Amino acid sequence: MNTTVRLRIILFCGISSAFALFFLSSLFRCDEPPQQPSAAAPRQPRARSLKLPVRPEPEDFPPDTNWPRGREIYASGAINRATFDPERDLVRIEDARVWWESDHDDPGDVEDDHLVHRAVERPLRRLIELVCSLGGRLKVHDAYRPTGKHVRGSLHKEGRAVDLTCDELGLEKLAKVCWAAGFDWVLHERTARQGAHVHCS
Repeated sequence: MNTTVRLRIILFCGISSAFALFFLSSLFRCDEPPQQPSAAAPRQPRARSLKLPVRPEPEDFPPDTNWPRGREIYASGAINRATFDPERDLVRIEDARVWWESDHDDPGDVEDDHLVHRAVERPLRRLIELVCSLGGRLKVHDAYRPTGKHVRGSLHKEGRAVDLTCDELGLEKLAKVCWAAGFDWVLHERTARQGAHVHCS
């Protein structure tokens, strides 16, 4: 028997054995329904309690410093009066634990410190909770102010900035807590015109 014939016999036997094994294994295999890939449920962001900080406080926060370092526009973004809509973008916060300056202004002053941009609402509500937990009372001196004392590009003109004090905590501690509450930019500010306060945006 020549080599070619031997090779053909070996090849035929090998293929036949493979088919036989496949057939026998299919007979004894348990029929299980095919596994369908599970549709992953859309991930929901974890609801973080307003009573908990979102980041640790800085070690220190002296006057005339801001966190993060750099200009406010890089952290909070510039205003865009063309796309800003007060009816759509502003929300009103009522909380009796807070001292709102506009509630104590002269009747001729139309400022309303209860109005803030939607982007400010959550960090401000968290800040209220954190300040109260420390035994303080937050004072909101300035929030949404479309005209008046602020410079042309001020985020107050869109309600994306608030000016704050707290007698019980002091400004350095308040600035630290503001950062921990989740504001994008916090300034421990001293100005001759407005006095010392914490500016957050």
